[in-house]
Order: sequence, then C-alpha cells, then structure tokens
Amino acid sequence: MMTHALVIHYLQAFVFAFFATVAFGVLFQGPKPILWRSGLIGAMGWVVFSGLEGLFAIHSFSANFLATVLIAIVSEIFARIWKEPVTVFEIPAIIPLVPGFGMYRGMNYILQDYVAYGNEVLLGAAMDACAIALGVMMVSGVFRALKTGSDMASQRQQDLLGTAVSQDLHIADPEKEE
Repeated sequence: MMTHALVIHYLQAFVFAFFATVAFGVLFQGPKPILWRSGLIGAMGWVVFSGLEGLFAIHSFSANFLATVLIAIVSEIFARIWKEPVTVFEIPAIIPLVPGFGMYRGMNYILQDYVAYGNEVLLGAAMDACAIALGVMMVSGVFRALKTGSDMASQRQQDLLGTAVSQDLHIADPEKEE
C-alpha cells in the first residue's frame, strides 16, 4: 500500500519530469502545441522508471527499457492522433531517462583515481543508454512493420480490384522493349 509521502514523492517526480521534458522540447524547437503532450509522455516514463527501480527494486537497465517502451508506444500513438512526426514526442520525452549523471559520476571517479569503480559506473550508464536505444528501436520496428503490412495489404487489394498498374505493362529497361 502506498503511503501519503510516497504519493507526494511520485507526484513531484511527475511534475519535475514534465517540466524537464517541456524545457527540452522548447530547446529542440518542437511545435508549441505538442510540448505539453511530450511533457506528459516524459513524465509518465520517468514515473514508471523510478517506480520500477524504487518500489520493485528492478535493475536500472530493465527499468529504463520498460519506461522507454512505454514512451515509444505512447509517442507512436500520439504521432498518429495529432499527425506529427514521432520524434517530436519521443526525443524530449526520453531526456529524463538519459543517464547523464551516471556518465558524470563515472568520469569524476576516474579523474579522482578510482578507475575501477569509475569504469563500473560508466559501464552501468552505458548499459542504461543501450536499454533506451533498444526500447525505441523495438517499438519503432514493430510499428513500422505494422504500417508496412497494412500498406502491402492495401496494395494487394488494389491489385485485386484492377486499379493498380500491372507489372506486365511496366518495362524497367528500355533496351528490352521490342
């Protein structure tokens, strides 16, 4: 059961992630009507990440991956609803998950001559970045495959109706034309 303090903590995390996402959307010159939507997606992703890592003690790689999958799916859906590119939702929304502090800490430890621990921290941050990239690639690949499959189905339907140009009428090489 969630306590009152825990609810306040995740509400604060939601609000701060929302404003961080919107700020990066402004920095990347995203369309103004889209900013609050990408902020909402980024805040949802951050709350899922911090909830999985904090409440369920899931490793940061898995938490990053699952939060990124959520961000990518909602971004794909929003892109179709508002007829905008997926990237205007996805890129700012992923920013709160980027392990910049882990990269900083790892480099700081290395510079302070704690090389082994610094390398370990850097490796963890790199793995988290890979989880983010993997989540985006998997979801975009699935949506692209679904779109391609529906495009192929509509093309097949056009061929059955006789509305598409037949391959027999198309000559690719003019020298083969008789």
